[in-house]
Amino acid sequence: MKNRNLILCVLCVFALAGSAQEKLKRVVEKNKVSKLTETYYVLDDEPSIKEGSYQLQGADKKVYITGEYKKNTRVGVWTFSNKAGEVSRRFNFERDSVVEYVWGRNDSTRMRVKMANGWKLKEVSSPPFPMYGDLSFILSRSLTYPEKAKNEGVQGTVVVGVRIDRTGVRVGSGVRKSVDAALDKEALRVVNMIDVWYPAVCEGRKTECEYLISIPFELKK
Repeated sequence: MKNRNLILCVLCVFALAGSAQEKLKRVVEKNKVSKLTETYYVLDDEPSIKEGSYQLQGADKKVYITGEYKKNTRVGVWTFSNKAGEVSRRFNFERDSVVEYVWGRNDSTRMRVKMANGWKLKEVSSPPFPMYGDLSFILSRSLTYPEKAKNEGVQGTVVVGVRIDRTGVRVGSGVRKSVDAALDKEALRVVNMIDVWYPAVCEGRKTECEYLISIPFELKK
């Protein structure tokens, strides 16, 4: 009798799990402008609530973001890729921590950070980054080459300094290396467009820092 009851309980659990799975509805959203496709799941009876796996893919089939939702909240480890489709970081949203950060070949691991005794040039284990996407991916998708600069053949790399406090709030930004007024303005616009950051991690702690971002403007030949 006990074995029979146990089997019935197990069957009920599987039935409930199957029922819950059936309540999910797959959503595919294609953006004609960005050529990006979002694939995710929502509750069938509450389509505004995301539940389950999420993926952002380009027209070139490169996957830029993968992760899981639970009641509209990002859970577990999410993977973010750069504009080339290469993994740039893995972040655990439940633990609010960096699982893996992949530095670019030209990235500097040293930056100005705010310590108890003032600002110091220190090594960081990870720089500030946009919470919901890779920085190079966002820049490549958001930058618009100013027509005036394009017509005049102006190109170069603008360096923008952005100050992110230890809570991830942008508290300041400005052009540190200028190329042209129009290019400077566009570079600053895109950086200031990013409103949710994760702070730099220095000596195992979230730390306020000034992050220098190089933004190249190159004319296609």
